[in-house]
Amino acid sequence: MRAASVLHDKEDFTPISMKSTLVLSRARIKVSIRAPFKYMRFWETLSYSDEGLTVRVMPLLAGLLVGGALYRFFRKSGLRYPVALIGVFFMGVILTMIPVSALMAAFSDESVNSRRLNQIHKALSIYKSEHGRYPADLESLVPRYLAKDDQRALFMKGGKGLPWGYVPASRYKITRPSQVVLYGPILVRGQGIIVHRDGLVTSYSEEKFKALLSEVLPDTHLRR
Repeated sequence: MRAASVLHDKEDFTPISMKSTLVLSRARIKVSIRAPFKYMRFWETLSYSDEGLTVRVMPLLAGLLVGGALYRFFRKSGLRYPVALIGVFFMGVILTMIPVSALMAAFSDESVNSRRLNQIHKALSIYKSEHGRYPADLESLVPRYLAKDDQRALFMKGGKGLPWGYVPASRYKITRPSQVVLYGPILVRGQGIIVHRDGLVTSYSEEKFKALLSEVLPDTHLRR
């Protein structure tokens, strides 16, 4: 007579059928966790390639779709008053555009660039804590401190494909929290982005921006 009808793994006594279920459940959990981040990367990439058109147009498209769907639903339900149907349509458009606009704002140039700069600054801080100095260039952060999948963080969104400017610590005799570490390669609406050593991300007017950079990078030429 056989000892058992359920097969077991050689290393432990967990039934193979149970182990398969556990593996599948773990895989599903990983997929469910990673899925939102994949969608975020998709929208960020799309909004990067279309000069921000997606961020501006998507709320309107979503509102029109929902408004149209509500219009058809209430019309089929027996609502025949044109004024009421038009009101339902516009109500659907407005109520949809508000949350979608808030959601898409996370993919605007300002929001994405703020996240990228914070990501780089964090990588620089970790590098400094391990080596006792800052790297000579931002490429030195890849791949140990900045994963290859996150290399896009080295480029300014809406910056015409240009990377962030970096001021190495060798430019300063003494390091201070207010010193410029990262800066935008182009001016956006007459303002330039700067990251100070203490992690503060600030947009300055063109005059102030150039003045701060000229202290350490006198030969820097900015694009518009």
